[in-house]
Amino acid sequence: MGLLNILDISSAGLDVQRSRLEVATANLANAQTTSSSAATAYQPLSVVVHSVVPDPTGQASADSLPRPVVESVEAMNVTPRRMFEPGHPDADAQGFVTYPGVDPVATMLDLISISRSYEANLKAFDITRSLLQRTIDIGGQR
Repeated sequence: MGLLNILDISSAGLDVQRSRLEVATANLANAQTTSSSAATAYQPLSVVVHSVVPDPTGQASADSLPRPVVESVEAMNVTPRRMFEPGHPDADAQGFVTYPGVDPVATMLDLISISRSYEANLKAFDITRSLLQRTIDIGGQR
């Protein structure tokens, strides 16, 4: 496995974590968005990730390790929360307001996990870049 492959894998991992971060922050930002019905309520989103082998033959080898790729961003099938708030402007005829089914605590834990994963990918990228630079420096001394 070459050092450039490691850079590609780390870069792909950074892209996935960035997408996960964007989705998690959108979910958290919309956690208190109200609606008068479940049909119009914000649906929390999730990132679907799969791995892709860059080799066109589809065979994994030392030079063609799978890379993570964001396949899609999909709405989660989560039941919205209904709160009895008869004075609220978005209350329905029974006095209930519909909030998205976003769990702020779980989303914050996801953000911590995303942050740690991003840091790990960035560290691997930086170490590999340093190794490449050191190899170039050693090669230039001859």
